[in-house]
Amino acid sequence: MNQFLTKTLAASVIVGAGMTLFALPASAETTAAQSVTKECSTKYNAAKDAGTLNGQKWPQFLSTCSASLKTDAAAPAPAAAAPTAKQAKETAKPAKAQAAAPATAGTMSAKAVTKECSTQYQASKSAGTLNGQKWPQFLSACSDSLKSDQSDAATPPEPTVAPTKASASKAATAPETSASGKPLSAGEIAFRSRIRECGEEWQKAKASNKVAGQTWPQYWSACNTRLKAE
Repeated sequence: MNQFLTKTLAASVIVGAGMTLFALPASAETTAAQSVTKECSTKYNAAKDAGTLNGQKWPQFLSTCSASLKTDAAAPAPAAAAPTAKQAKETAKPAKAQAAAPATAGTMSAKAVTKECSTQYQASKSAGTLNGQKWPQFLSACSDSLKSDQSDAATPPEPTVAPTKASASKAATAPETSASGKPLSAGEIAFRSRIRECGEEWQKAKASNKVAGQTWPQYWSACNTRLKAE
């Protein structure tokens, strides 16, 4: 008797579980149908109040409305339009402008860094200010200073007088200091050197009418970029 009851209960549980599984999709489908009916009912009443049913009864309206909602739900999202040639050109402008931007601090080429540090090393050696540093140590400290220098973040004032040969020779051998007498960093020394060189070229170009309509900021930008790449 107990064995019969056990089998009966097990069968009931299995049947109940199967009915639950079959009921889940049906429940979801019923909910969707109710949602469609509700929305179509709202539209039907609105059309009825506006007098735009055109003789349609509820069954006809529901059929048309349901088909329309299903079509809208299945419709794929519109694909993004391919950019026109003009739009592609406009999009590419920032990258082009960035590539043509003047060099700023920290963008000296390896060749320019070594050249500048060598010049400063010889000047310090002549002035006796190496303080026991050898070339490898000097080069390491000088390179770090040049890479982190922010001196040319802004355009320097336009030079009004080209430096003489005597002043240029003195600047190349004597240690440079700030207005307060503090020794300049390698980056600041290099910046002043570029200003002197570009200023001299600028004055010569102006004297021979070869600036081609350029202003000092434009000329400085190009000259500074060139010197930092050489």
